[in-house]
Amino acid sequence: MSNTTHLILLLLFFTTTAVGICQTPNGASLHGTFIDAEDRQPIPDVLVRADAEKIASVYPDRDFEHATATDANGTFSLTIPNNPQTYYAFSLMAIHPKYQAKRLRHEMSPEKSKYELGKIALKRTLMLKGSVSGEKNLAGLIVNLKMHAKSADFFRAAAPIEHAVKANTTGNFHFAELYPIAYTLTISRNDVIIAYVESINPQKQAEVAIRLPKSETLRGTVVDAQAHPIAGAQIYATRHTETPSAHNAILAAAQTDDAGNFQMQVLATEPQLLSLQVSKRGYFSRIYENVDIGKMPPIVRLEKGVTVKGRVVLPQDLPADAQFTVKVFPADIQIAPSLNPLALHKPLLARYFPVTESAFRVDGLFAEKYTLYITGDGISATRMDVDASTKTEERLIIIADQPTGTLQGQVLWADTGDPVHNAVVSRSWYPWELHPSDMAMTLDRFETETDTHGKFKFSNLTEARYQLYIRAVHTVFEDTTKRYQRTRIHKQVAIPATGTAYRIYLGKQDGTPFAK
Repeated sequence: MSNTTHLILLLLFFTTTAVGICQTPNGASLHGTFIDAEDRQPIPDVLVRADAEKIASVYPDRDFEHATATDANGTFSLTIPNNPQTYYAFSLMAIHPKYQAKRLRHEMSPEKSKYELGKIALKRTLMLKGSVSGEKNLAGLIVNLKMHAKSADFFRAAAPIEHAVKANTTGNFHFAELYPIAYTLTISRNDVIIAYVESINPQKQAEVAIRLPKSETLRGTVVDAQAHPIAGAQIYATRHTETPSAHNAILAAAQTDDAGNFQMQVLATEPQLLSLQVSKRGYFSRIYENVDIGKMPPIVRLEKGVTVKGRVVLPQDLPADAQFTVKVFPADIQIAPSLNPLALHKPLLARYFPVTESAFRVDGLFAEKYTLYITGDGISATRMDVDASTKTEERLIIIADQPTGTLQGQVLWADTGDPVHNAVVSRSWYPWELHPSDMAMTLDRFETETDTHGKFKFSNLTEARYQLYIRAVHTVFEDTTKRYQRTRIHKQVAIPATGTAYRIYLGKQDGTPFAK
């Protein structure tokens, strides 16, 4: 069995283990043949995934639950659901390690049960050859490619984000299975980057020659405010990008010895693209921007932070392996709930502790006022305001023994009273629910879909007021065009408390926001 066949069958196994190869009875059958776009030859072992898009779904093509693989002649046959009252279109995804992933979408007809898709051409993935020069000893070089961050390119869902190969002793390297998009290239030895190319597109250049630039020596000593050496401080030199979609790279890292000294080799980089971070837990990090290595000060001073200590009283029935989190915010944090992905009032830092140990310690703070929240699964968020400039020795006692609740309800059409299924219900979040690393794309955890009865549920919530943003699709089948007309309906409501099941109505005759 070839490596390609083995990879496809393995991928198909994991796909179908989770969802099964669904050959739905009385469904719509899809048939087609995948061919090479260059030589028009059939392509065996293409992983074909498809799914019917639900009429009422806000995200119609989120899942591809039906899967198969093409045979030796490149043909496939796949059956998907075909209930005209539920589905209106289908999406198909083709994946093969030697070809660029491809997605097709086709509207379905209520009278049609077989779709002949004919010959579908796939473009081959690209190759990149390269050579490295500039040193006599080229053994042990690792060449890495990282795809630029352009999330709009759908094939990123199927394409590997990173590739890494080892150059041979003469400095030659070779990449395969690349896509026609820009990559950031780095060359490293012993985890130190010795060459950096911000953008390479294999569609525009099939070969690249890289001459290793020179490196510069950066050395210094890290001390505290009393000029005592700090051992174990971390130093990171970062090369920043000139274009938004490329990737920053940590060129080198070092750690201070017992005398607070460090030394590292850093790739020669324009000062405006180089930064240096010096940090150690319990101290305030120092970041230097626009670093000119020849002009760096030999002594780096770190200021020791303030430590806040405390003990929490938690609910009694928490699992022994659970954790509680201490999240630190500025003292003037706004606690109003938000549905805006850009309104990220994230914590300054978060520290995690096992529930079996009630004591906590948060260090590295400025001598200022803060707001602390104790959170965790099964733990309602509990707030305490702290003045770190005066409570450096006092141990705080925080009572956080209130369990969490649920927010649940049912979405109904106002004119008929029928349940609205597949509606997307997003709830607002509070700052205490966020993590320091949260981005807009990670907030989908505050979102769910209604079931066939129009019901939804959010669990593990702190008793508070929440906003709900509901998106649903209303569909009407037109006899003249034999197509579904889909209308998106939006609604936003404020829910005063958790623990109660609410009925929420959508539609033109909607005269009330919700009812208990």
